[in-house]
Amino acid sequence: MLPDEMEAEKNRNLLVAQADTIEVLKQNVRDLEEQLKEARIRNANLIQEKFNLYDDISNLIKEDT
Repeated sequence: MLPDEMEAEKNRNLLVAQADTIEVLKQNVRDLEEQLKEARIRNANLIQEKFNLYDDISNLIKEDT
């Protein structure tokens, strides 16, 4: 193999490895975006639950007075 062919093959291998890394990173981003979406939904549910508890407490206090 000629030096230019060896350099070209080395560069091809490097590009393939980089492409594989990019695909892994893209999948990681998709996974993290899904986790973030789920965390936001969970937070919204917890906030709503907190307000519902405040309402329940407020109603109990009104009943006692």
